[in-house]
Amino acid sequence: MQIADLLLPDLPLGIVGFYTSETTPRAFPVVAVATSSCIYIYRNLKLFFKYYLPSVELSTCELEIWKQLMDPINQNNKSLTGLTASLQTIPQKVLSSQSQHFLILDAEQRLEYVEQMTGLPGCKNVEIACITTLKIHSVDKYAISCLVVGTEEGEVIILEPATFTTANIREIGMPIETGLERSKKGKKLWSLNLEHRPIAVTLVPIMHLGITLTAVALASGHLHLYDGNSLRDTMFVKEVVSAVKFGQLGQEENVFIIITNSGGLALKILKRTAEFLAAAGGVAAAGAPPPQPWLLPKRSKLFLEQSARERENAVAMHQAFQLELSRLRLESARVLLAAHSSGDNSVATGALEPVRLSAEVEGLGPVFRVTLVVENSSSDKAVIGLALLFNAHTNYKISRPYLKVPLLPPNSRVQLRTRVEELFGDEISPEVLLRGVTGRGGERCLLKVLLLKDGRRSPALAATVQIPPTDPMMVPYDRLLPATDFD
Repeated sequence: MQIADLLLPDLPLGIVGFYTSETTPRAFPVVAVATSSCIYIYRNLKLFFKYYLPSVELSTCELEIWKQLMDPINQNNKSLTGLTASLQTIPQKVLSSQSQHFLILDAEQRLEYVEQMTGLPGCKNVEIACITTLKIHSVDKYAISCLVVGTEEGEVIILEPATFTTANIREIGMPIETGLERSKKGKKLWSLNLEHRPIAVTLVPIMHLGITLTAVALASGHLHLYDGNSLRDTMFVKEVVSAVKFGQLGQEENVFIIITNSGGLALKILKRTAEFLAAAGGVAAAGAPPPQPWLLPKRSKLFLEQSARERENAVAMHQAFQLELSRLRLESARVLLAAHSSGDNSVATGALEPVRLSAEVEGLGPVFRVTLVVENSSSDKAVIGLALLFNAHTNYKISRPYLKVPLLPPNSRVQLRTRVEELFGDEISPEVLLRGVTGRGGERCLLKVLLLKDGRRSPALAATVQIPPTDPMMVPYDRLLPATDFD
């Protein structure tokens, strides 16, 4: 039944109830009603306190325009039109209420409005966007709470519960949980990336278990329950959640009240046997573990002596490093020049810049198949007049030492194959077959492939192929020499 009827001075934007003391016997909760830029606080159904949001000074540009508007010289249609256009260039959220009202008037009303003004606009009043409460010490329903106000300017104002003055988060030292970022005394401790966009967040205090979970409603229709950064349980609502609240409903102490975007209302009652352990419901812990301190070894005497030596000889060490770096660059340049002079590269230069050459050896021996791939990577030019020439040691026999390369259209490649056979005498030394292990192969195991171009004296490309040793299982045993010098 209605017990009181209070007349509000303005249209209410939000209303919350909270406790400001822990006296015994317990006092009635305080009711805060948010209006345009003021919060009316009622105690025992009577107005107890008014809190006005701090005003904001006008911008210099807006104040200068109003000075010109108040000048009688500019109070004509021509000057008024130019000054109005200048005022419209200022963002709407920065303008004062007088300027916003002035801009919605027509030309005649604007002139009349300016003529009736007796002074410049005052400070800009900050409008309230939302209001809520935040418990300080515990999640008990009778615990002391702070008043939290969000403004249209994007600011969050926290009020002390005793004096209703602006509070300092660092001085209060309260753990504030917003989304899934946790901070303490103004310092970020950890964060967690969610699978989908979060829609609503609420705390889930479960008093008989002594834990407080965080419920996050996602855009996928799932509702996740987190204990810190660990996922404890999940629910599927089948619709996108618009708002979610957890608390007492009638005789049930732990109830989820869920409102969906379609206007549906769902009630989820917590089971009394729920424990929310780390592996409850088959849900594994999520998120990264809390950061651990680094285990740094103690500084030894050798480390301290080396550090002192480096500080004393810093200039000499830097010069030595620069000298070695210059030597490395010089050696790299020499190797590059030698490769360019010998043409031993797999990518052409100059007129054959888009042509590439690669080789592959297949087989166990003594007969191998060498596959060469010639690629034209140009998008608009064809290549013609190419040929391949093979050069190998006398221990190898090449079936086709000279191959003609057909015309290569743009962005195309061609594969050319030839057979290479390793030649042996009547008796074979095991060292020849094990040259890959002993490292005695040397240049006799290299196959040189030259890409020739009509009209050029030097090869356009050159590639070197390492021929692997023949598998001993492929050679008859009676042709092998004994592996020892003893009879």
